[in-house]
Amino acid sequence: MNDSALFEPFPHYVDARKVFSQKGKFAGHLSNEKFDRLRDLLVEGHFSVYAELHFSIGERGRRMIEGSVDAQLAVACQRCLKPLELTLADDIRLALVQDEEAAAKLDGEIEPWIDAEYRLDPANIVEEQLLLAMPLAAYHDESECQIELSSSNATGALSAEREPSPFAILKELTK
Repeated sequence: MNDSALFEPFPHYVDARKVFSQKGKFAGHLSNEKFDRLRDLLVEGHFSVYAELHFSIGERGRRMIEGSVDAQLAVACQRCLKPLELTLADDIRLALVQDEEAAAKLDGEIEPWIDAEYRLDPANIVEEQLLLAMPLAAYHDESECQIELSSSNATGALSAEREPSPFAILKELTK
């Protein structure tokens, strides 16, 4: 039997009072309309996000959210500002907790998902994991970057080389 038959498509929200005891499993492709914060970082180009989430009650009665996310998306290169294709992959291992105090009691390998509401949006969980998986500064390899100097910048750099340094007189005084 195919494992994908065990998963349901991503819902708009799940009821936290039920989804864990019912061992909800969701998988599928998500559109960028689902991701408000991530969408601000994207540029025109390829966008594909596939995620799987499993909701269960784990050891010590913890409400666990486990799964994975794989994404291909385009962001602006921090060096040349041209589109940069990124491939992101992350494993998800979260425990739903009500507050910071409960989060502090979790084991080091389990991350908290703090939410006191009954309605959980699975897309928010996926978006948060993608934001955490993003590199701090995304840029092409130097050989691939297409940095363009404008003619005014190039002439400005040349004229700066011709002008004497304001500190040249200090150099003369130290002789």
